Amino acid sequence: MTGAKHPFHAVAALAAKRDMDLEIKVENDGDYVRLYQDAPPLFFKYRPDPSDSFDRNYFQQSKRILLSEEDCAHGPDVTLALIEQLLEKFADYTPRRT
Repeated sequence: MTGAKHPFHAVAALAAKRDMDLEIKVENDGDYVRLYQDAPPLFFKYRPDPSDSFDRNYFQQSKRILLSEEDCAHGPDVTLALIEQLLEKFADYTPRRT
């Protein structure tokens, strides 16, 4: 995503405006961007982004959910609505790994 603003930035800003417990993690000068929540322990990866060892380091106890380009193509309001549905769907998720 170098050179282009990652779609998760707008989603994170909107989530913050709505006082949601959804955070953004940015590393490697913006090449690594994930949205996450601690309870339930979930993180969201934009499918076009490359996989990264940061996922294992930061989110080893979290469930990864991939969002496609289509999921993020209709603006942050639609993407955040999808994320809210997924957070509700996985509200009882507990990690299997210890």
